[in-house]
Amino acid sequence: MLLNTKRFGEIEVSEDKIIHFKEGILGLEHLKRMVVIILEQTKPFYWLQAIDEDISLPVISPFEIDSEYSPVIDDSVFEKIHLKNESDLLVLSVAVIPDDIKRMTANLAAPILINIADNFGCQVLIEKGDYDIRYPIFKAVYEKMKGAK
Repeated sequence: MLLNTKRFGEIEVSEDKIIHFKEGILGLEHLKRMVVIILEQTKPFYWLQAIDEDISLPVISPFEIDSEYSPVIDDSVFEKIHLKNESDLLVLSVAVIPDDIKRMTANLAAPILINIADNFGCQVLIEKGDYDIRYPIFKAVYEKMKGAK
């Protein structure tokens, strides 16, 4: 399937890579099908690109920001995305990257969980823990990028 996007131009998306979000994601509940786009030039950021509308969100693994990240998530959430093996779980956080990149943040309080084996995803609100909706990430990202060179 070909997608025409403003951010990436024309991209080829394999049907078997489309992630199904039964409830959408917060603020974009109407978008049920998305794909993760990985570009070397934007790592550690990835992109969650909607299939049915030209919307893409920068996302990052919360473990890139905080290696101790371990939110308490109810088992029913994992059932919702048909997760059988923990190794099939991809956890992402939506990032906000303003013009002043030193003010970039990630939403650690509402991770996006994706079962990469069966392509089901959902976003969950973490009610227990000290995870911030606007967690500052510039320092962590800068250190990762500096260390990768």
